[in-house]
Amino acid sequence: MSRCTITCPHCSFSKDVERDPALLHGKTVTCPKCKKAFPFVASDSVPPVPPAQPEQPIIEPEASPKAASETEDAPQHKFCSTCGSQIHIKAEICPKCGVRVAPPRNVVNKVALLVITFFLGGLGGHKFYLKKNLQGVLYLLFFWTYIPTLVAFIEFIIYACKSEPELQEKYPETSTGGIFIVLLVPVLLAIVGILAAIAIPQYVAYRQKAGNVAASTALTTCQQRVSDYYMDNGTLPMDASQLSCQAINGVSLYYLPIGTDDYQLISFSEHGNKAYLVNDNDVEVVEADKAQIKEELTGEVGVELLSPGFYFVK
Repeated sequence: MSRCTITCPHCSFSKDVERDPALLHGKTVTCPKCKKAFPFVASDSVPPVPPAQPEQPIIEPEASPKAASETEDAPQHKFCSTCGSQIHIKAEICPKCGVRVAPPRNVVNKVALLVITFFLGGLGGHKFYLKKNLQGVLYLLFFWTYIPTLVAFIEFIIYACKSEPELQEKYPETSTGGIFIVLLVPVLLAIVGILAAIAIPQYVAYRQKAGNVAASTALTTCQQRVSDYYMDNGTLPMDASQLSCQAINGVSLYYLPIGTDDYQLISFSEHGNKAYLVNDNDVEVVEADKAQIKEELTGEVGVELLSPGFYFVK
């Protein structure tokens, strides 16, 4: 059945009718809206509408597995830095505590984390990187036991098995300053070790020399007092009440009377490596090995008298 469109020239009202436009051409029609009559012209007709075609299904492009995987792996949650509650990744205010959540300054980089854990894990480098400073300090304190190294190796395997989004969800913020501290510690230890290797032998040598000088000075001072006593009394001191010598700075000083007309003085310092001996017949002080003299004195005076101080041995 043909169709045509009748348009009123007075009010522009249009209406489609099921009539053949050739049969209506030239006939007077009345507008149903404005009620005015006008002749119908066949040129106003429109060609018949072609039959509707069946709709073709729209094929949507399938999402690639990689894109779907990336969507699934993307972290959907983060943790509030104030109360620790799990919130949506895009949330700016924590719904539990009401505190605004500051965006993380640094996110975890998996490659960097693995490298730091492998090379500096025994010193706690990965803990400082993940802002676990207390754990990092514990690793530093016990690194010499090799236990932190073993634990860090296990953590390296765990990190390697996790994706970067999973690591970022678990550790929302990292620290780069802690890494510089960990890198600085071995350098400082190396510098301190070098300085200690240079300074300690020099200090030991200086201390030995100072101890030897103190022992020699104490012996010559006591020898002078024995001479003064002999000049005043005509005899050598035969009792501790007759002779008192000072032994300071870790010096052990011994006066051993030999009969009534001879004596022997022995001195050494606990910091030195030499012993000094002199008797009434010798003017010069004799140097000897400290260990040998101490061994001989042990059998003569006992171990209890080897400590620093002045001893009048009868």
